[in-house]
Amino acid sequence: MIRNTTANAAELIGFSCRDPDALISEARGSVLKKIGVENDNEENVHCKDYNEPPSQMTGGRLLARFLSRFSWYYSPKEGGPDLDRAWAHYEHMTLARVYTDEGPKKGFVRAPFGERTRPTRLYPLWSTPVKSMADFGVSVRMYFSTLLAMAGFFAFAGVLNLPLISYFWGDNYSDGTQDLSPAVRGSAVCVDTQQVKCFDCFGSMDADRLTNVIFAFKNACNFDDWLLPGVLSWGSSILLVVQFGVAFFWLQRKAEIVFDEDMQTASDYSIKVNNPPNDALDPDEWEQFFSKFGKVAYCTVAVNNAMLLQKLASHKKIRKQLAQKLPADCDIWDSEHVEKILDALPPAWNLPLLPSAPGLWLKLQKLKTEIADLCGQQYMPSSIYVTFDTERAQRDALHTLSASKLSLWKNKIDTSRFDKKTNQMIVNEKVENARLPDQFWEALGDDEETRDMTITLQQLGTLEDTLCFRGTHVLNVKESCEPTDVRWMDLQVSYKIRMLQFMATTAAVICFMTWSFFFIARLNEDDSASSVIPIFIAVTNILVPKICEFINKYESHSTEGARQASLYVKVALFRWFNSAIALLLVMGFTNTISFSPSNGRDNLNQAIYNLIFAELFTIPIIKLTDIMGIVRKHILAPRAADQDEMNSYFVGGKFELQERYCDMTKVVFVSLFYSSILPSSLFLGALALMIHFAVAKFCLLRMWRPSPDVGASLSSLSRNYFFSSSLIIHFVMSAYWWSGYPFDNLCEGQNTYNFCNQDFLRSGIFPPIPSFQPEGLEWMTESQATITGLYAWTAVVMVGAGIFFAVKENMLPYLEGVFRSTYEPDGADQKIPFSSVKHLAEVMAYVPQLRLPGFSHPLLVCDISRIDPDVIGWKDEDRGFLQHSLFHEANQILGSTTEHVVFSQIRQYGTAPISSKESTS
Repeated sequence: MIRNTTANAAELIGFSCRDPDALISEARGSVLKKIGVENDNEENVHCKDYNEPPSQMTGGRLLARFLSRFSWYYSPKEGGPDLDRAWAHYEHMTLARVYTDEGPKKGFVRAPFGERTRPTRLYPLWSTPVKSMADFGVSVRMYFSTLLAMAGFFAFAGVLNLPLISYFWGDNYSDGTQDLSPAVRGSAVCVDTQQVKCFDCFGSMDADRLTNVIFAFKNACNFDDWLLPGVLSWGSSILLVVQFGVAFFWLQRKAEIVFDEDMQTASDYSIKVNNPPNDALDPDEWEQFFSKFGKVAYCTVAVNNAMLLQKLASHKKIRKQLAQKLPADCDIWDSEHVEKILDALPPAWNLPLLPSAPGLWLKLQKLKTEIADLCGQQYMPSSIYVTFDTERAQRDALHTLSASKLSLWKNKIDTSRFDKKTNQMIVNEKVENARLPDQFWEALGDDEETRDMTITLQQLGTLEDTLCFRGTHVLNVKESCEPTDVRWMDLQVSYKIRMLQFMATTAAVICFMTWSFFFIARLNEDDSASSVIPIFIAVTNILVPKICEFINKYESHSTEGARQASLYVKVALFRWFNSAIALLLVMGFTNTISFSPSNGRDNLNQAIYNLIFAELFTIPIIKLTDIMGIVRKHILAPRAADQDEMNSYFVGGKFELQERYCDMTKVVFVSLFYSSILPSSLFLGALALMIHFAVAKFCLLRMWRPSPDVGASLSSLSRNYFFSSSLIIHFVMSAYWWSGYPFDNLCEGQNTYNFCNQDFLRSGIFPPIPSFQPEGLEWMTESQATITGLYAWTAVVMVGAGIFFAVKENMLPYLEGVFRSTYEPDGADQKIPFSSVKHLAEVMAYVPQLRLPGFSHPLLVCDISRIDPDVIGWKDEDRGFLQHSLFHEANQILGSTTEHVVFSQIRQYGTAPISSKESTS
């Protein structure tokens, strides 16, 4: 019986005889009494901004309240910043919250950031089910459900490998296994060696395998009586393929559609135009063009003003710094008044990290001049986002306007899809919502019901006039990503520049990877330093995300999903190479399963176990300690000059989904890569994945701010490339591992032994089938040859299947897209208007905004006077939106608005206009 994996996992995580969060709340109550807070209802324990009792606060905030009694920690000043208010800002503007007045039937309903009009609370730490992770995006829910599924698969595969572990553990395999550490006793480590004569080994074999010119060490373990354990191990690998195929390539794909249908977001109603004409800056013109498909709710015209936005953000930051050095009653916009105050100040050093007030003023004046010059330039549209009021209108627009690459290159519309007499086209779409079947046999006959739909265009002259913008321009129209996924400052960078940037940064990562390999090789050459290799690998694996993130700053990406995918590829490939392949290359073939008798160095099994065990706890511990977060919240924040600066230290680290996927894929890859010689790696992998699940859930709900909703792009990337590659490489490497026994390069001859190269991998032989052994120098036992053949031929099938699906899923769709439109909608039309869901926290319009370091809120980079503030995605009940608007900053600098378009524009249609006062207060 196969059920909805993610739903079952959610029930398992949410199940308890008693709500664990209630138990935690009771324990917290005793702690509250110890620190002097005995009554949750006392007014003096409430923050004046948000009314919640201490039992609903984070542990960090309670600790800060206790430490605030000591002047060395926090010394409040009258009229100065309030630390508890900053913690409240953290809990309401950084951490995700749910409404408490929705009732149990509705489950968890996420509240927008800064919500005050209705009661909210933090997501419960342990009783929040996996299905509620969809509130943070489809990829986040898929990540957590994938962790649970993968841990279960690995644990079950480990159970099937217990006979092989038992065989390696017993004395029947090797005498002296009882002297091994329990960590590697159940692995292929062979401590039973013999000295044998080998006249041709000197000069061909590693020196540590020789005792003198004619004697060499031979691994004398039992490599024959393991047919059943070996076949069961192969069967577990086959079962993994079936489980991966059902859970990820079938069930997960269907689940992504189901989850997307369950949650209405802006991307369900929106399209993006990637190639607008250079002078098409009027949103009303775009609304008029797209209204033929249905009612337009919002239209956003993004312009290529990245340099201007950078200067404005710098101006706003420096202006805040300068205001902290001037009297509180000084108007920073009054130049004469500011200069008089500066003239009266005593001389001060102007240092790079400690700038003086006059130095900041000079920077500010320079920025004002640059901003005025940039505001005088002409800007062009980089992208257009159109949000319809119905999904049907969005789909009709995409069906009708989606063009092939050839049509875009030629700027000629493909009219063959239309009946020129009636202006109609017929498309095929799903009728019913996707669902996850309860029974496997039910799924076998569960064909998606589709029907032909006719789209009729309102005729406006010729068909070309109707389909082309302004009658001449073929548009490159695609389904839009989520608003939080858009990187507004990178939209103007061309595809060619992005590819050049990607190749340059990838080359830098390859150089770092090469350095790491040679450093590991150098450590391996030094007997005293070889034990440091696992520590070095663990440290570099921890540092590489930060290194790649720094390198990735030199790349431009139009979406956050593309940025994270680029980081994902770099970090994952580095960790794969660093954790698995580099060790294989430097350890040497004969050190695979045996200790070097001459120096007692660790073999490959011991090194891999040490590596997996080191990384089992290091990364989770580092995530939980959050050292930089502690520094910001408990050291820098209490010493901030004003409330804005203090709040900026509570922005929180971002839940980088790509890094979470990298951690998971590294565990999956290393565990599968070495599972044939270290079967316990499957159990270690399952344990590591469960630890990652618990740590990631805690960090998401209590420490980090949610990541932008990147859709299903990362889960799809993991499934199609990293998980499938891990499985293929698992079979290939298993075939090589089984073919290499006894890993001593000795073959029995007449009264002596001869050197024979047993290393098919380094010899470049594929598949490593027994028939490729040199005649007269065979080393495989009968049972070993059988198991090797099973793995080798399965590896051939897996490699062939991988190539087939790579061509089918990637190359063919690309080639097909050259000649015709390939748009196909996912899921069924939910028939829910956008106007009915725009009040939800996860639904917002495409409002251009930036989240930059040093600012407590996102910075708005457009005029929001013509839209409903509910679609911005966050609130600031104290100061409103003007304090976070770079559009307003520019108007203050220039003293008036410009006559031409300088900022991106967004318009709302179909409802009463929103007053400027209402939208900015």
